[in-house]
Parts: sequence; structure tokens; C-alpha cells
Amino acid sequence: MSDLSTTAESHAQRDAETNSSINWLGWSAKIWFVVTAIGQWLFVAYIAGYYGSRFAANGVDGFEGTRLANGFITGDSVGNNMLALHILGAGLIIAAGQLQLMPNIRSKIPRIHRYSGWFYIIASVIVSMAGTYLTWARERAIGSVVQDIGTTTSGVLVVAFAALGLYYAINKDFASHRRWMLRLFMVVSAVWFLRLMTYGWFMTTGGIGIDSKTFSGPFLEIVSYAQFVIPLAGLQLYFWAQKSKSRLATNFSAAVILLLTSAMAIGIFAVGGSWISRMAGG
Repeated sequence: MSDLSTTAESHAQRDAETNSSINWLGWSAKIWFVVTAIGQWLFVAYIAGYYGSRFAANGVDGFEGTRLANGFITGDSVGNNMLALHILGAGLIIAAGQLQLMPNIRSKIPRIHRYSGWFYIIASVIVSMAGTYLTWARERAIGSVVQDIGTTTSGVLVVAFAALGLYYAINKDFASHRRWMLRLFMVVSAVWFLRLMTYGWFMTTGGIGIDSKTFSGPFLEIVSYAQFVIPLAGLQLYFWAQKSKSRLATNFSAAVILLLTSAMAIGIFAVGGSWISRMAGG
């Protein structure tokens, strides 16, 4: 499974050979990779430090009082176990996804890359199904049906992209496999993108279009789809720029990627403080 940073290296080599100007597309990919790694490992640490510690101490009951959407419900053992699977599984999947993006692991320790890839595909599907169950099998505590449909659409895409990535790997079409696995990475990360977008919006606008009591409103309904549409669109733009022979097109794509990365950095800064505070507070 490939990643944007590996492709960035090939672009840098091509530019060096042709004595061209700075390869902005390659640099934009590398910057995106670094910012994403920082934000996602912080998210993994938060899940392990906040939710994982509670689960280790009290099992599923440890999720009581954690203010989760469709969270712990006394007496609902099936739903509560699905909740634990969804949250703790998400942390493991995000970590495995980061391993998939590291070119040194893929080239020097291919067995880890392969095994973590199998885990990533299978666990992504299971955790997405658990999330869909929680969305529709329980009475809605917050949000709206529009938000629920957006979240469910993200889960459907996870299953579809996982199947396509596996199909092309089995058929040894590794170029197509890498593209679909990168798409899978984007939709699996939607839960992370959602938090960056929401907290970043709160920090920059004060939360226009968000009802903080019901966690609903026009902005959150838009973000329920933007959490996977924008990352997928950015990735597709990158794929297009890779094939383009126009320097204007590649530089435009690099500018868009850098803009999206800047927005991600703002979101990481906004939500990171909350994560660190909750971990420190136990």
C-alpha cells in the first residue's frame, strides 16, 4: 500500500532529472503527510489514554459519563459492547493506517506492512458496521437524520473501498490497489476529519450554524458529508496532478493541498488541546 509521501519522492526525482523548478506538488504531499501523522497519532493517544484507560479499569462500564453521542446506556449490553468496539477499534485502525503510510515499513519490513494491511481492511469494515448499528439501532440523542445519513454513507464507502482494495491486491494490480487503499484511508479517517472541521470551525467562527446543546445545525449537516467528500476530492485532485504534464495544473493542485493542510493544522490545534486536557484530567 502506497502513500502520498512515496509518490512525492518520485516527483522530486523527476524534477531533478529535468532541472525543473521546485516540485511544489511533492512538497505539498510531504507536508500533508507530516501534519496528518501528527494529528492522527495524537488522536490515537487520546483514544488510548482517555477511553482505553477507562475500559481497562472498568470494562464497558467505563464509558459511562463520557458524553459520547449515542453513548453508554445502562442495560443495553449489545449496544454498549458495540460502542466499545467502535471506539477502541477506531484507535487501532488509525494506528494501522499510519503504519501503511510509512514507506520505510513497506520497503524494509514488508511482512508488517502486509499483516497490518489485512488488519486495516478487516477491522475497518467491522468498526464501520458497528458505527452504523449505533447510529440506527438506538434512539437519537443528538444530531439529525441528515447527519445520520452522512455518517452511514461514510460507512458504506468504507466497505466498498475495502472490497475494491482487496480485489485489486488479489489480482496483483498494485497501482489500482494503492489508489483504492488511499481512498479507504480517507473515508476511514472521516471520524478524525469531522473533529478537525468542527473544532476548527468553533475556533475561527465561534460555532456559527451549530447548536451546541443538540449538536445539530446546518454546519454539522454539511460537515457530515464534507468529512469524506473533501478528503476524497483532494486525493483525486492529487491523482490528476500526478498524470498531468502541465506545471500550472500541478502547482494549482499543490496550492489546494497546502490550503487543505493548513485547515487541518488549525483543526488539530483546536481539538488537540481538548484531547490533551481530557487525558490529563483522567
